Amino acid sequence: MAQQSPDQHIKPLAPFISSTHFNTLEDQDHIFVQRKNIRLRKFILCCGCATAIVVLLVVIVLVLSFTVYNVKDPEVRMNGVTLINGTFASGSTDNVTLLADISVKNPNAFTFRFGNASTDVYYNGEGIGEGESPSGKAKARRTIRVNTTMEIMSKKLLANPFLDTDLKDRALNFSSYTRIHGKVKILYIFPRKVAVEINCTITYNITTGLITNGDNCIGNVDL
Repeated sequence: MAQQSPDQHIKPLAPFISSTHFNTLEDQDHIFVQRKNIRLRKFILCCGCATAIVVLLVVIVLVLSFTVYNVKDPEVRMNGVTLINGTFASGSTDNVTLLADISVKNPNAFTFRFGNASTDVYYNGEGIGEGESPSGKAKARRTIRVNTTMEIMSKKLLANPFLDTDLKDRALNFSSYTRIHGKVKILYIFPRKVAVEINCTITYNITTGLITNGDNCIGNVDL
């Protein structure tokens, strides 16, 4: 009987993997998951803080807008009117030029900017002239003065049937309507539009040559 070689009895051994190796892999996975969760929590925390800050700033801006920085009505007043050219004497066909002194008072904490203002002049309900004042700005809590030049068309004035009666009374009563458009920027970001209307009564005394305006020459605000 043939004798087997010793090498034929040797079987290859399976590779040995220690339990320590498995524990190391599990620990690494655990650490990786922990780090990922920590980074996620930090990201959520940062987003939450940023959102809270933005909401807080918006609330502060809104509160200030409706309290401290609430837009107050600008006050526009016609202080006086001066005859600078022409005459209202009977039979004169030359146009008459009037100069109105207008003050704009801004009670707000921010600058009030306004554009060119147009003025219409009426005599007994009929339009007889117009004028325009330049654009400008009234700084915070300041008052500025602007001039409005008004041109009275004599032909339209002479065609009015009430003129002869008023000339005998030595007084001519005119009315003017002025509208000023402007805006106030709250915190220099949020614009608030403002429109001011002025209805004024003007009386020209033919004897003295003086022009007086009524007490109602203060603008009404249309926000």
